[in-house]
Amino acid sequence: MKREIEMQKWFSLAREEHGSALVEFAVTVPLLIFLLFAVLQGMFAMYVYHYTAWAAQQGARFAMVRGHTASGTIATPCGTSAPPNFTMAFDCEAASGDIQNYVQSLGAINPSNLTINTSNTYIWPGKNPDGTTTGCTAPTNSKGCLVKVTANYTFDVIPLLPFTALRMSATSEKVIAQ
Repeated sequence: MKREIEMQKWFSLAREEHGSALVEFAVTVPLLIFLLFAVLQGMFAMYVYHYTAWAAQQGARFAMVRGHTASGTIATPCGTSAPPNFTMAFDCEAASGDIQNYVQSLGAINPSNLTINTSNTYIWPGKNPDGTTTGCTAPTNSKGCLVKVTANYTFDVIPLLPFTALRMSATSEKVIAQ
């Protein structure tokens, strides 16, 4: 009889719900924190992509206004220095390295993760906006020719884990104005 009473006492304790809220809280809070982190990283990834597209546009604009005849009849190279000490001559002709330095000097995110395709045949394809090559073969950065800048950014989805990198890319084309 005494044994039955003890068993009933244990069963009644097992049926009680004291402390169940604490267990449910302990299970759901890490999931909510993970969800919050995932939403914030997603928003930051969208910002980085928008910034990458903007950097490509700014790089194309930089090259567009510094074409072959930007400095008059004498082609003076810009000779930019790498960020964070970005400097440049005022009246100059842009080279692929100058565009890279300019894009990295724009700030806002990690400049070492932001690069452009620096191949001269890629940046200055030697084509007119209609696709022909008339007047754009020598030099390929003449007035009226296309300039094409592709910015690439490597975004770490989960910081400190390099295998979670997401590569973002954006391209901008403009017609050289000078």
